[in-house]
Amino acid sequence: MAVADIVSPDGEQKCQLFSANPAIRVLLSGKWRFDTIGGIQEFDATKASRTLYFGPQTEAMNVSVEGPIRFLLVQFHPGAPPLDQSKTHKQTLNTIECFDEGLPPEIRNAHYNSGTRREAWLDRFEELTRTVLFQRVKKKPSEVVLAFYRRILTDPDFDMEEFARAFGISRRTLERKVKKGFGLSPKQAIRRARALDMAAALLGVAMPEDEAEFRLRYFDQPHMTREIQAYFGTSPGVLSKEAAILLRIDLEIRQMRRAEAMHELGIKDVPWRDHDAEP
Repeated sequence: MAVADIVSPDGEQKCQLFSANPAIRVLLSGKWRFDTIGGIQEFDATKASRTLYFGPQTEAMNVSVEGPIRFLLVQFHPGAPPLDQSKTHKQTLNTIECFDEGLPPEIRNAHYNSGTRREAWLDRFEELTRTVLFQRVKKKPSEVVLAFYRRILTDPDFDMEEFARAFGISRRTLERKVKKGFGLSPKQAIRRARALDMAAALLGVAMPEDEAEFRLRYFDQPHMTREIQAYFGTSPGVLSKEAAILLRIDLEIRQMRRAEAMHELGIKDVPWRDHDAEP
């Protein structure tokens, strides 16, 4: 899980979200408008917080917000069962499900505006949220799916046959497990991972020295340009100049997950722009 909280200036803002992982966002302020695969969805958090479950995304989602932006983000590992367990991950791609009844108001709002230290409040929110979610969903993600996630975080260009053999399974079985856990084929998940890392470099939330490695994952500049256009709806040059308030948070959390995965795999000298910075 990851928990994030930001406050923006007043006024309407247009931005994007892009999380490869399922997530819950608790909207604490503002009027929100999301452009989902099923059409426009609007949520007003000016009078009461709104809790939303986001399925994994296959492309950036356009968002507009009126008023200050304040929200909490709880992000799941790939393969964690959807909140609506009658659905597959493929069915939840690029969708939003209202979850207002899922997290009690006292969990969403308790002491947020009091003198409680911000970090202590967020730690308490995460603790209580974990309790609620673990009561609802008890099945853990597949170890193969989690291992595949770590690999595409650290290096999307790896031998699929060799990876499958390490788990004593066939490539076809690996593809089936990944498709179930991600809602995407391995090839699609790897392609998305490359685009997210490249976008992190373009927006300055990855270490500068990583950009050269990320660019080498593409055949040439036109290939990279086409991929960024496909996932973010704009060119690399334009994306690099955008404020991207919400997108930066999603990408920075991903880079933090990448650092953790590198530690887990025994890779030293993990790149990270600022160990003391908040996500």
